[in-house]
Amino acid sequence: MRIPDFLFPFINFMMKLLLRSPLHFVVSSHILLITFQGRKTGRRFTTPVRYLREDNTVRLFSSPQASWWKNLRGGADVSVTIRGKSIKCRAIVLETDADTKLQIFRSYLEHFPGDAAYHGLKPSRRVRHSESVMRTILDDVAITEVTLPS
Repeated sequence: MRIPDFLFPFINFMMKLLLRSPLHFVVSSHILLITFQGRKTGRRFTTPVRYLREDNTVRLFSSPQASWWKNLRGGADVSVTIRGKSIKCRAIVLETDADTKLQIFRSYLEHFPGDAAYHGLKPSRRVRHSESVMRTILDDVAITEVTLPS
């Protein structure tokens, strides 16, 4: 089920409070806070984002409606609050071939099938989306990689 867009400012506000609190463990296994500087304004922004972690690489996924990730094109110093710890690190929007991006995105949807709705797909745990359908939306999927210090 897709959450209506008008609720996101409230949800994001509540997530920021929760992820900075001692109760962060309720959602911090799959949602983190990323703080970055706006490229045009220079202002600092913090937004909650769904993530998958593999060793020291954390991948953040964003739908076409979100634009926060555009500030990270070409790489940017950021701070992430992950599992209750704030860490300064480097983030970059993933620029890779379509096959690799498809593989990463498919893994994301296997972990979080409900998020398919934010990418124009029908959420399903049982039916795998066809490769042709996935490729049609791939250009609208933003994947950001954050490398955590060792």
